[in-house]
Amino acid sequence: MSESVYVFVDNSNVWIEGKKASGRSRKPPVPSNYYYRIEYGRLLAHVLGTRAPGDIPRLYGSEPPPNDSVWDIIRSRGFDVVVFRRNIFNKEKGVDMQMGIDITKLIITTSPPATIAIVAGDADFVPVVEEAQRSGWRVEVWYWSNAAGDLKAKADRFVDLDPDVDMVGFEER
Repeated sequence: MSESVYVFVDNSNVWIEGKKASGRSRKPPVPSNYYYRIEYGRLLAHVLGTRAPGDIPRLYGSEPPPNDSVWDIIRSRGFDVVVFRRNIFNKEKGVDMQMGIDITKLIITTSPPATIAIVAGDADFVPVVEEAQRSGWRVEVWYWSNAAGDLKAKADRFVDLDPDVDMVGFEER
C-alpha cells in the first residue's frame, strides 16, 4: 500500500516567492519574474510523486477579481480551494491560521502514520509541525530556498523547489 500524503498549500506565499525564485534562475538574475505562474497540477504531482493523496489537497488564498477563473482552474487540478477576502488595506488575512487549524484537525481526527506536506515557508508553521510530529506524523516542507530556517530545521524533510522552478511553474506572456 502506498504512503498517504496530506497536502496543504499557501497559494500567495508559494507564488510570490516563486516569482523571486524564477527571477534568481534567469540569466542575468532579476529580483522577481513578474510573468511567473505556478502550474498547480505539476506542483501537486511533484509533491506526491508515487504516493497517494490522503485526502483532497487544500490550497489557501485570497479572493481573486470576479472575472478571474484562477480558482476554477486550480480546482480542476485536484485541489479543494479555501478562499479569504482581503482586508481594507488589500492584505491577505487568515490563510496561515486556517491552514494551521486544518492541519491540527487532521492530526486530531486521523491516525498516523502518514505524511503532511506543507507548501509554504513561514516560520508560523513551526508549532503545527512540532505538534504533528509529537502525534506521530511525518512532516515535509516543500518550498523555495528562502524558507524560514526554523521551519526547514523542524521538518522531517525539506524539499527545495528552486531547482524545479520551471517544472512546477511557467512564464505567462
